[in-house]
Amino acid sequence: MQDLDDVKDLLPADAQVDDLRYEASDIVVYTNSKEFFLNHSDVIKDIVSKVKKRVEVRPSQRLFKDPEKARERLEDIISEEAGYEDVIFQPSLGKMIIRAEKPGTVIRKRGKGLQKIREETLWDPQVERVPAIQSKVVDRARELTVEDPDFRKDFLHEVGEKIRLNKSVGDEWIRVSGLGGCRQVGRSCFLIQTEESNVLLDCGIDPSAKSGSKENFPYLNAPELDLRDLDAVVLSHAHMDHCGMIPYLYKMGYDGPLYCTEPTRDLMIMLTLDYIGLAHSSGGDAPYDSTHIKKAVKRTITPDFGEVTDIAPDMRLTLKNSGHIIGSALTHIHVGEGLHNILYTGDYNYDNTEMLRAADTNFQRVETMITESTYGGREDKQTSRDEANKKFLSKVKQTLNKGGKVIVPVFAVGRSQEVLGLLADEMDRNYFDYPVFIDGMIKGANALHTAYPEFLSKKVQNKIFHEENSPFLKDNIQPIGSHSERQQVFEEGPCIILTTSGSITGGPVMSYLEKEASKSENALIFVGYQFEGSLGRKIQDGADQVEINGREVEVNLDVSSVSGFSAHSDRQQIINYAKNLRSTPNRIFTNHGEESKCFSLASTLHKILNIDTSAPQNLEANRLN
Repeated sequence: MQDLDDVKDLLPADAQVDDLRYEASDIVVYTNSKEFFLNHSDVIKDIVSKVKKRVEVRPSQRLFKDPEKARERLEDIISEEAGYEDVIFQPSLGKMIIRAEKPGTVIRKRGKGLQKIREETLWDPQVERVPAIQSKVVDRARELTVEDPDFRKDFLHEVGEKIRLNKSVGDEWIRVSGLGGCRQVGRSCFLIQTEESNVLLDCGIDPSAKSGSKENFPYLNAPELDLRDLDAVVLSHAHMDHCGMIPYLYKMGYDGPLYCTEPTRDLMIMLTLDYIGLAHSSGGDAPYDSTHIKKAVKRTITPDFGEVTDIAPDMRLTLKNSGHIIGSALTHIHVGEGLHNILYTGDYNYDNTEMLRAADTNFQRVETMITESTYGGREDKQTSRDEANKKFLSKVKQTLNKGGKVIVPVFAVGRSQEVLGLLADEMDRNYFDYPVFIDGMIKGANALHTAYPEFLSKKVQNKIFHEENSPFLKDNIQPIGSHSERQQVFEEGPCIILTTSGSITGGPVMSYLEKEASKSENALIFVGYQFEGSLGRKIQDGADQVEINGREVEVNLDVSSVSGFSAHSDRQQIINYAKNLRSTPNRIFTNHGEESKCFSLASTLHKILNIDTSAPQNLEANRLN
């Protein structure tokens, strides 16, 4: 391979190269030289400037110290303040993964802590933050990410070789096919194809469709999709309508890389495992099992925001913050050498929220944009966040003051943390002293947020890092983990219950509504989108009686909706985002919305921006050049 030869020729003779290999789009030099391992930065910086690839230096197995001796030295070096918990050694990769409560204390200013560790152990250290909340699900996710480093090393090298294959180039063409999520909310999935490459963007389920039905899954049997020819899968974020069928791809024979951020990877593990559990508990079968989730995780590559990564012979990927949930990403695909640039938004929010920063607009070139249109209808205007906060808190306090319970159906990831952040602010001001019960996967999602605070808003980071006042660690917040604990909540006085699922399609919320929906002193507050056909939509539309767990239940509690908590942009925000992109697109496709909203948004964007727009349907293919 030319890249490896170029790097080899540029390395100094005293580098004592033991091995030189790809690690996906990067190149790794394994060295037997202590001097080169500890003092290579200037040489590597010069090589990177010439070959235009990321190059990393790691110790060979001949160089680093015995793991037990390295552990002893590590424990002497790291201060107690760091909250050091464990170290995991990966000899084949030359890495030690240090897990600590305060990674910054291990790393120290200008990386001096890491350099000290390198000098004393001759291992390449990486630091992971230990979640501030204990969670078996998060622990399992973390275990999967470090399993089988020997396989990982070989896999990443194979990915690197495939990326750099010199395929024959014919007519330069690009085609995008909608395999799900077009003119609907659910089962998002797009296929991008060129003469050389095939890349899949997202692969979710339709939460509103009947489990196991054909309408539940993307059109993975479309003639243009052959999993054997697929170069890469990119996952924008970990909500089930985007990630729910990722493990199924690996069950059906896909064996390549999955690209996403670290929080998205971990959340995908949590949510898909939960999906399997829910399917089995309801007497059904999931389309895959945990072995397929494990297979996906072992093949996941996690670029940082803003990092340009080769994912196919003619495609480069850049992920940037989308502001939707923790780790959610706008997906930018650069095709060829300046041929075409595609921006797939996934779900995004062009507004600063309690937990997250607004979606990034800094893309140098965008010719085609594929945007969500969840709230793209003419009447879809969200209230401001301040107004939403006031409305929500007013309804909460009104209900609590009259002795009622407040039930808030939320997605485990995203909306639940936004609501908790608001309630935590009220606790800090001493305006609120009622118990807040969290049920379902919310505890695990909270734990994961504490593991990746760098993905959160500056406000929340400041609370966690400088004030030691994490919104996730308030005494009032009480997780519910069993049927007996749920029974205690029923006997509790005034309280708030945050529980899954967000659209009332299953999960613990069903038990709470079955018990509490008939009581007029209680309240149900919707803070998120209710899918067509979902029980949540029926209640939101005014149903006075619904079937829950096989019996009819009267809906007498006070039902209200607060739109300002949405993790999606509304119509005007989508328009503003398209206008404010650094590079105005030549073409926009709308998706991820009810049919009328996709058409309405496409029509408006055409009139405002004077560009081509359309609302493609599922199985429609569009040539981009």
